[in-house]
Amino acid sequence: MRQHRQEDFMMRRWPLLYQILAVNSAIVFLGAVGGTAITRTIAASSIALAVIFATLGLLLSIAANYVLLRVALRPLLVLQTVSQMVADGDLRVRAEERPTGEPNLSRLAHTFNTMLDRLEEDTLALERSRRLTEQLTQQVLSAQEEERRRIARELHDETAQSLATLGIYIDSALASDRASMSPHLEAGLRHVREVADRTLVGVRSIIADLRPSLLDDLGLAAAIRWQAQHRLEEAGIRVDLQVRGEGCRLPASIETALYRILQEAITNIVKYAEASYVEIDLDLSREDQVTARVEDDGRGFDSALLEPTRQPGRG
Repeated sequence: MRQHRQEDFMMRRWPLLYQILAVNSAIVFLGAVGGTAITRTIAASSIALAVIFATLGLLLSIAANYVLLRVALRPLLVLQTVSQMVADGDLRVRAEERPTGEPNLSRLAHTFNTMLDRLEEDTLALERSRRLTEQLTQQVLSAQEEERRRIARELHDETAQSLATLGIYIDSALASDRASMSPHLEAGLRHVREVADRTLVGVRSIIADLRPSLLDDLGLAAAIRWQAQHRLEEAGIRVDLQVRGEGCRLPASIETALYRILQEAITNIVKYAEASYVEIDLDLSREDQVTARVEDDGRGFDSALLEPTRQPGRG
């Protein structure tokens, strides 16, 4: 503590330039006076003694300059330490603004702290924005899934039921009035029955795409297996599906997000890839990580030709 107080006292007296100038002037003056005195005293004595005194003078000069530079540059060393701590991720550390006599060092520390204050504020604002974006994204995804459920429920309860009822009525009409029915009318009813059946199959497929009950009831692995069988195999594409940790259940939001990603990948393969073989690898066995890999032997694309997106979080 006493040494630091002495150093602070020296720093408060003169600016750095004047301190160095004063010490070096004193060294030159003492060297000139002392050298003259020593020369007169030992000129006739011994050259070795003169060398010893010259060496002592040199060492004294080096020591004096070392002490001065150590005192003067200590704020810069402290600033360097603080800078390294900031580089390591600690944005709360600050350089000490000491009321020294060197205004440049004081201004440097103040400017550095001001930059850190702004950086910390910007970092906190960015973190708040990121959390808000995540919350809004989660709300949007939740709203989308809820709307999908509602539409799927209405299609199942109204459209699908109406089509099934229409099929029953047509079958009943064909069975009861077939004897008195003209061939043209019978053919028309059978055609309507076929159209109703195809439409019902399409509606059920839409319902499954909107919100598969397997995802809620049995989990992600079962829903992806259904997608692979009904989308890829029905399109004539061979599928090799490997699932590890099939019995593991994830949070509903994560399962839904992964299902939508894999569903989109499967849809793109069917529509654009012209593939004959698809390999899907899904690893749910780890507690802190989920791995999903989809590979096919179809046409790819050159990722370098894609324009980089400016939207954050998407690439």
